[in-house]
Amino acid sequence: MPAVLLVVLLSQAPPPATPDPTQLLGIWRGASICTDRKAAPACHDEDAVYEFTPGSRPGVVHWIADKMVDGKRQNMGESDLTYDPVEHCWKVEMTATAVKSVWRLSVSADRLTGTARLLPGQETVRSVTLRRQ
Repeated sequence: MPAVLLVVLLSQAPPPATPDPTQLLGIWRGASICTDRKAAPACHDEDAVYEFTPGSRPGVVHWIADKMVDGKRQNMGESDLTYDPVEHCWKVEMTATAVKSVWRLSVSADRLTGTARLLPGQETVRSVTLRRQ
């Protein structure tokens, strides 16, 4: 390996294990789309509004998930997210009625993307794409 390339590779710092939670804070709006109606037949596409605030302890972000109905926000639930350094995403497991899912969210500048997967089968039942407001 040429010495110049080795120096360049060694000088690049690895990404932080846990990004700054402030990257997620604020209000995000966009689409929450059903991706597997066989696995989740009651799923409906939604106009989503997600609000993220500081959590109750360092490294935690509180998530309020709403959908728009007749021009008004309707609450879908609240959870606390933590960063998963192995999967490089903000993550939370949720249980609602008899359904258990894991949500994975990633931030890139002013764009938030993610998925919801059913547990234990890992079927991806929802895909979200939102923009920071």
